Amino acid sequence: MRITRVAGLFGAVTVGLGFAGPVGLIQDLGTLGGGNATAYAINGLGQAAGWSTTSTGGTQAFLSGSGAVSGLSTSVTGADSYAFGINGSGVVTGTYYVDGQGHGAIWNGSTVTDLGANTYGQAINDAGAVVGGNGQAFLYSGGSMQMLGYLPGGNWSAAYGINDLGEVVGYGTIAPGVFRAFYWNGSVMVPLGTLGGGTSYAMGVNDAGAIVGGSATGNGYMNAFLYRGRSMNGLGTLGGTTSYAYGVNDNGYVVGYSTTADGSSHAFVYMNGTMIDLNSVLGVNSGWDLLDAYAINGNNQIAGTGLYGGEEHAFVLSLPRPLLADPPAAPSMVPEATTSILTFSGVCVIGLMQLFRRRRAAAR
Repeated sequence: MRITRVAGLFGAVTVGLGFAGPVGLIQDLGTLGGGNATAYAINGLGQAAGWSTTSTGGTQAFLSGSGAVSGLSTSVTGADSYAFGINGSGVVTGTYYVDGQGHGAIWNGSTVTDLGANTYGQAINDAGAVVGGNGQAFLYSGGSMQMLGYLPGGNWSAAYGINDLGEVVGYGTIAPGVFRAFYWNGSVMVPLGTLGGGTSYAMGVNDAGAIVGGSATGNGYMNAFLYRGRSMNGLGTLGGTTSYAYGVNDNGYVVGYSTTADGSSHAFVYMNGTMIDLNSVLGVNSGWDLLDAYAINGNNQIAGTGLYGGEEHAFVLSLPRPLLADPPAAPSMVPEATTSILTFSGVCVIGLMQLFRRRRAAAR
């Protein structure tokens, strides 16, 4: 694991503010023998989970720790696997594939729990509850699986985030090919609306109920959003047309990616109304090009992927403290059950991995 400490100037692209002299710490988590790795989740201890290519050309889920990443085994030798969530105890959830068929999985030390064929594990909270999808959003807890249903008019849903209160977010169809973000409060699946376009996708939720994801705008582009106070607010971009949010911590800090004016993809953190390009945290001579930020913990450590030496490497970036003043207390976060549904034909996205591949292809 390579560790680089760099000092530079924060350049908040969208608002023109600068922050002089902070020092960041970035960790290159390495790989499992291949050339590419992605860190997708991080817990309060700074342990990251994600996936890496291997020396044999496969893809294997990993858990970081002790200066390196360790591959997570499955019951099928050589099966491709991906880790998407980790809790405070280091228990990981994700998916592995057998003959192209997904199996949701929970990794707890050397023990692997298979959630069954055609299931996809996406997130886990500190109580060990896992959410994901198998054509319908599910919550797996205490050895049993609860199906969460569909949005009105829909026939497909999947869950991508859960907080420690058991509140779940994700997205589902409301008509053929039209997707809408939802919030599930334990009994009701509530649609969240959009930023003026036809589709929206919820990816993460913090313990205050703040929800993040992406939504189509009136001009058809996808923009990152932060939903709180019963309102969906667009976070803007880093000068390009598109942005998307994946994670939010209990401080209300949001991470994701945005295109820039030249169309490239840059990782961002959004704090107190400011979208900051994470590459500006590192300065100009770090050797990194940070592409995506997927998760942020309460210590403001960010997990993601970036280019280093021409290869995609997983990273954990520790932001300088304090970076910006603590955010103001958040208002009530609970969505109204009467949230209106805006309908028109939207893009068809089936599952997180297809969304990820499409975004990456469009950004390059």
